[in-house]
Amino acid sequence: MDKNYKMRLALIFFLVTGAAVILVGRLINLQLVRGKELSEKALFQRLKIEQVMAERGRILDRNGKELAISIPTPAVYADPGVIKAPEKVAKELAAILETSEEDILKILKTDSRFVWLTRKLPMEKKDELNKLKLSGIRIISLPRRFYPEGTLAASTLGIAGIDNQGLEGLEFTYERYLAGEPGVFQVEKDLVGREIPVGFKEKTLPKDGVDIYLSIDSVIQHIAERELAKAMLENKAKQGILIAMEPKSGEILALAQFPSFNPNDFTKSNLDVRKNKAITESFEPGSTFKVFVAAAAIEEGIIAPETIVFDPSSYKVGDRLIRCSSIYGHGQETFLESLERSCNPIFAKLAAEDMDQKMLYKYLKGFNFGEKTGIDFAGEAAGILKPLEKLNQVEWANIGFGQGIAVTPLQLVTAMSAIANDGYLPKPVLVKRYHTNGQTIEKEPEILRQVISKETAQTVRMMLRSVVVNGSGKRADIPGFPVAGKTGTAQVAEKGGYAKDRFVVSFLGYAPADDPQIVVLVALADPQTERNLGGVIAAPVFKEFTSQALQHIGVRTRSSTAGQVVVPNLIGVTREEAVKELTKIGLRGTIKGDGSKVTNQEPKAGSLVETYATVILNCTLQGEKETPRFIGMTLNDAQKLALSRGINLKVKGDGIVASQMPEPGSMILSEDVVEITCIPR
Repeated sequence: MDKNYKMRLALIFFLVTGAAVILVGRLINLQLVRGKELSEKALFQRLKIEQVMAERGRILDRNGKELAISIPTPAVYADPGVIKAPEKVAKELAAILETSEEDILKILKTDSRFVWLTRKLPMEKKDELNKLKLSGIRIISLPRRFYPEGTLAASTLGIAGIDNQGLEGLEFTYERYLAGEPGVFQVEKDLVGREIPVGFKEKTLPKDGVDIYLSIDSVIQHIAERELAKAMLENKAKQGILIAMEPKSGEILALAQFPSFNPNDFTKSNLDVRKNKAITESFEPGSTFKVFVAAAAIEEGIIAPETIVFDPSSYKVGDRLIRCSSIYGHGQETFLESLERSCNPIFAKLAAEDMDQKMLYKYLKGFNFGEKTGIDFAGEAAGILKPLEKLNQVEWANIGFGQGIAVTPLQLVTAMSAIANDGYLPKPVLVKRYHTNGQTIEKEPEILRQVISKETAQTVRMMLRSVVVNGSGKRADIPGFPVAGKTGTAQVAEKGGYAKDRFVVSFLGYAPADDPQIVVLVALADPQTERNLGGVIAAPVFKEFTSQALQHIGVRTRSSTAGQVVVPNLIGVTREEAVKELTKIGLRGTIKGDGSKVTNQEPKAGSLVETYATVILNCTLQGEKETPRFIGMTLNDAQKLALSRGINLKVKGDGIVASQMPEPGSMILSEDVVEITCIPR
């Protein structure tokens, strides 16, 4: 045997031996070292894990009426691996799925073994698709969110996406309750996907979502949406909001906005329409804000309803001139009358000069302005109230009558609830209770704080009732349900100032005035009418809605003879004491004349009148007389009347008297002159 042959044998031996060592080492590694790990991986590869969707919880109104539910909906998927003629299948599917052949063909030519074709197949198309018996095309049932009442409370309920997940509104806020927990089904399958009879199996059942019950009453919500839509169309307004709240509990009975949308087909609406603007957006409130400035001033003893104030035609603060709604001003009046007439100069001066701003700021914060209310709704806005140190005197004057501050509609309703609830500010509530594991969890009403005393709240409530009886809110009053509240007409803020022809008109009030059961805000943006005033446009909507809502919740009407009082004898009493005495018994005193004491009154002492009726207190000086009404008379008749009353006339023009100065009812001295302007017949 030659030497080369021996070397080749040795090389072969070493190679075979080395390969055997490597193979044995590999086997040892696979079987002993990594055996457990690889066994688990092999099992995992054979295991097919499928998620079992949980049933999404329902959303119901306070009485159990379903507002959002989940319904089984046909969905179509494909297994491209078993489809032999994708072009033909795509053509047949296109007509049924109402999708282009090109888009379907693109899906069918993917490498995946599972692709969705649609998750929302109309029920009438299901049978049509089944008749085709297409290989690789399957129909399964998936839960889809459905809103039985359509547009009702849509911006509050929100929407759920294609995977049944909450995207907006309460659907999003309460996602962790509504969604539930999905289950898992694990089964061992072979290479071609067949279940192994003796293989591993495990199933974890899903936990269905929780049902939540809202504070909203669907009947009251229907009334709110109907009356709001009607008012929007009649006044050609661009947007409208109506909120109704129980003042003691803070529970929201209705939250309507217009225009609205259908959450069953939300893709046809834009985000701006879907926003719940009563909670997530703010606006300048205008004169409704005077209620809270007045409450702070009365609580601190700075002013009282009977306090005599002077309303000029304008009030100057810094470089700003704040004008009265009356071109001549209202002159001398009580603070109560200034609220009834909504006199901007009085409230501007009160906030800018008469009150300590640090103290006023504390009350505004106490009413929750500039702060979130904490309502259970995602995206709540805080409004805009500048830090105390950044507010100057002009800005304080503006805040006094509701400009230069932005509030959410929800904040206004909540703050008014504090007035109606003896000064206690409730936390607003949208979800009243939820049902889980066979138990119902009830949310207890929560009081955030006491902002003002019970006595101050009662005083302000008396003033707000008088606003409706004697002032700008007369159109809000309801026979049998006495109403209290305040009107508002706010210019819309624009870059660099305020729009001259854009307004938000509102009425903020409650009823019944003597036992508040419901607080309501009605606000309409950009009405296209001749008289864009809260008392003209918003107050009637409040009346129509609130009267129906009170009847629905079972509040009994008041007797027409209830609440009558006897007018006291005030002749010889000082003007201040006379007004104070009337206020104590629920009457309103209006002073005429500059005298220090009452010389005459109407109605007379002993008369029986309704609560909040007006008693005219004539406080005349010697030689003083009341200006008669000349407007509407012929010039000849006006001159005869002036002569009989000993009044000096200054005449402009000829014909019919169109205007006069001083106004009718004003007190003048004998030497004073009344100017009248006449126009041709």
